[in-house]
Amino acid sequence: MSTSCRPSSRLSCRHRLKTFKLKHLAVNPEKKLVEIPEHLLKRSQSARERLTGQAPAADASSEVDDSQISTPAAEIDTPIENSKEKIEETKIVVEDAPYVNAAKNRNKIPWWAASALLCLPIWAVIYVGTLERPAVEATGVLQHGAEIYAQRCSSCHGANGGGGAGYKLADGEVLITFPYMADMVEWIAKGSDGFGVGNTYGSPERGRVVAGGMPAFADVLDAEELMSVVLHERAVFGNSEEAITYAAELDHIIEAGEMDLHMYFDAETVTASEISEIIESTHS
Repeated sequence: MSTSCRPSSRLSCRHRLKTFKLKHLAVNPEKKLVEIPEHLLKRSQSARERLTGQAPAADASSEVDDSQISTPAAEIDTPIENSKEKIEETKIVVEDAPYVNAAKNRNKIPWWAASALLCLPIWAVIYVGTLERPAVEATGVLQHGAEIYAQRCSSCHGANGGGGAGYKLADGEVLITFPYMADMVEWIAKGSDGFGVGNTYGSPERGRVVAGGMPAFADVLDAEELMSVVLHERAVFGNSEEAITYAAELDHIIEAGEMDLHMYFDAETVTASEISEIIESTHS
């Protein structure tokens, strides 16, 4: 039997031969692909991540060998970096004015110093409150009155006017009880017996009532001595500027001999009005 094909069947023979070659003799297309080395793939991936700004994958970064990457990251020229450099080159540097630089560089007040400055007014008020009035220099009438007080009055009212058997005179108490000097002179001149037990004396607002115990000094001290001890008590214990001024005026009158005050009041008849007339005549 001949193996040659007939002319009519020649086309079908060729088709069968071609089919046979494709099935059995054709080469696998995948074997014709060129395999890219792994380190080149990793290098390409690293470069792409640097260009896009993405963080490299954990597994990829650990497997890449630094020796296989020949191009450093700093040498890769990207459009983003070029644009940043152009922007930085076009920045305009504006210098501050000299007074602005001086304000920036000057020494600032520390916070603790500012706090101390805020507390200064409070400290000033406290400091002024602790100051004491300077002691009145006793001369003339005031000195004479201080001597009389030490001899006649301190045993009951205290050496510094703090009180004892008698009422307290210090810390302005004497001015509260006797706002007017004439009333105080009358009280010392007449005493408890002259006013009468149960009657009031001094300022009505104070409401002091005679209880006895205050001796009368009208027969012991003359008018000058009574006025001297009263001025001493009002100036020293009451810090009265008026008493200090009047004492200076009285010194001038006594030294000039313009009035004789060595007279004695009558403990039974003397009144505050009579004493006020003497004070007004010697006090401008």
